[in-house]
Amino acid sequence: MKSIVKACAPYILGSLVFLVVPLATFASGGPAGEGAEAPISLTFLFLAILLIAAKFGGIIERYGQPSVVGELLAGIALSVVGYLGFHLIDDIRHNISMEFFAELGAVLLLFQIGLESNIGQMKKVGTRALMVAVLGVVAPFALGTFIVGPLLFPGVSQVTYLFIGAAMVATSVGITASVYQSVGVLKMKASQTVLGAAVIDDVLGLLTLAVVSAIASGGHVTPAFIMELTLKAVVFLGLAVALGDILAKSLSRVFSMVNTGTGMKLALALTFALVYAYLASLVGLAPIVGAFAAGLVLDQVHFNSFNLPDIAYDLKKLRGFDKDEKEKIDHLIHKHQHAHVEELIKNIGMLIIPIFFVFTGLMVDAASLLNPSVYITGIALTVVAIVGKMIAGIAAEGSSLQKLFVGVSMIPRGEVGLIFAATGKALGAIPNDVFSTIILVIILTTLIPPAFINKLAIKLKEEEKAAKAAA
Repeated sequence: MKSIVKACAPYILGSLVFLVVPLATFASGGPAGEGAEAPISLTFLFLAILLIAAKFGGIIERYGQPSVVGELLAGIALSVVGYLGFHLIDDIRHNISMEFFAELGAVLLLFQIGLESNIGQMKKVGTRALMVAVLGVVAPFALGTFIVGPLLFPGVSQVTYLFIGAAMVATSVGITASVYQSVGVLKMKASQTVLGAAVIDDVLGLLTLAVVSAIASGGHVTPAFIMELTLKAVVFLGLAVALGDILAKSLSRVFSMVNTGTGMKLALALTFALVYAYLASLVGLAPIVGAFAAGLVLDQVHFNSFNLPDIAYDLKKLRGFDKDEKEKIDHLIHKHQHAHVEELIKNIGMLIIPIFFVFTGLMVDAASLLNPSVYITGIALTVVAIVGKMIAGIAAEGSSLQKLFVGVSMIPRGEVGLIFAATGKALGAIPNDVFSTIILVIILTTLIPPAFINKLAIKLKEEEKAAKAAA
């Protein structure tokens, strides 16, 4: 305990300077006042508070936990500070500029996920990964919407139940993949099944979110209306990817005639993401659906006419006459060239995306955290969220251990689950107590699985080694 306190001390002292002092300055209500628009200078302070809170939240990484959880907890801590009487927090919560930055963070996050996904990869994963993905979406959605939601939250609207089910659908492959990498099981068949299924899971999950969001925006929950929305979402994604591939190639050539630098490459990529986000909203879908589609569209082939990243030019200078050495360096050049746009977006995302997580935590009503039922229902819903994803492991190939490994690997909700919850909250479809419960579920399903994935991965390596020895 002492070591933890000692490690946290610099951060606590820093927080006194960067957070408590400005908050105390405005404890009596702040210059913005109720209903008034904050001046630009105060908006700078709001942004600084969210950014520094996100970075303090990153301390959780020291203890092997994903930063997204720390950033979310930092936002919840700010909400508690507001509950204690620091009215500046309410000004931040209702500031339209902060809402914009949070929404931009969500758009960039889904764009980044789309870039890291690959349509070709979805075609190669096979029927097993497809079955895992479908079961991993259908089971938790059905459990959350039709069984557990009505049991735990009687009397709320059907749309709220739909969002509870939708929040259970999400899978954060980034958390699972990082554990795979640390244990050295990325190349295993079971791991590849999970990674492939997660890509399809993202698409199916976003389709679910698109339909549920459209219903929450004013539609009546009828089978015909749901079918219409589903068809609209599928058609939009299909057309966005098909037409986007053609447009991206043409626009890339046009823009490269103006300038082939990194700045132009980044501007083109961001333009695609933002325009697609706008187009999605025009057809009644969430902007994040369009951003994800833009990420799926853009591939390195669309940027071949632009300059290579700086590191690629440095690597070219190292190429000698040795054939093996030259091939290795060429492989590295290709790797950095292929991932260049992802890296550029990731660099921007490091600044903007954490604001979304902190702002989502800030949306948690601190008063609801004093209600014991939030924790009781949160734990119950967490059990359902875990069971719903573990059911997906049944569709995996191999031994019982491999099926269990796949099921547990699909559990983490992480940043994807937060997007689902934040969307429902923004649409007014999720009441405060339900929102707090879902946030608790996302935290628990993100914190718990990595340790079990790690243990199962080690056992799986031992099983494969024993099978090879027996053969």
